[in-house]
Amino acid sequence: MADSPVKELLYGRQPVRECLRARRRHIHSLLLAEGVRETGIVAEIIALAGQLGIPVVRTPRAYLEKVSEAAQGVGLEVGAYPYVSVGEILRLARARSEQPFLLALDHLQDPHNFGALLRSAEAVGVHGVVIPERRAVGVTPAVVSASAGASEHVRIARVTNLVRTLMDLKAENVWIVGLDNTPDSLPYYEVDLDRSLALLVGAEGIGITHLARRTCDLVIRLPMRGRVQSLNASVAGGIVLYAAWAARGFSQ
Repeated sequence: MADSPVKELLYGRQPVRECLRARRRHIHSLLLAEGVRETGIVAEIIALAGQLGIPVVRTPRAYLEKVSEAAQGVGLEVGAYPYVSVGEILRLARARSEQPFLLALDHLQDPHNFGALLRSAEAVGVHGVVIPERRAVGVTPAVVSASAGASEHVRIARVTNLVRTLMDLKAENVWIVGLDNTPDSLPYYEVDLDRSLALLVGAEGIGITHLARRTCDLVIRLPMRGRVQSLNASVAGGIVLYAAWAARGFSQ
């Protein structure tokens, strides 16, 4: 990757290792807290940095702990996150001779929900994730941490207009399936998810916006038995992502 004037600090052993494994960002330096044991995953991180020619900088433990209590004695100075285009995501699906499988997020703002959804998306093998540029969280160090580094492997497109992008996907014969707990939505198990698919998940507490919902070919819900008739966005999205993967026979 070309050098970038933007410099961020990723933290935590798993996120740092996955960033080094993915080799998608420009990496400036690896920070190791003084006295950290160089065994296990830390030894693997040091070895990966050595393979990539990344300088290792010893730093006081207090510095990394000030950044985050989840640093675990490890940090990675990196360039900006490498967003891609929606076209690149579709080309990846075609190159693999697979039906497009995307996750679209409608103005999600909580970094922990975003990170958890990225972790589920990477686990089931989505070709990419689509997010809007405005009024939505991007890939921050907190998101990388919440995703356990999965963000570094997932292709993410950040678009100017989500609704227009969804319409463009429809023109590419991708079905837009919204996840929304409303009376007129269908139970997810009644819908065939083995198709070219973009699963649309709404923001916390708001759900899918009116304009985005109008682009949906289908809207599905998760039946609930308990008194609380809603699920966390990342939990609900994760369930349907796995259902879509199961519908494909766990083949993608």
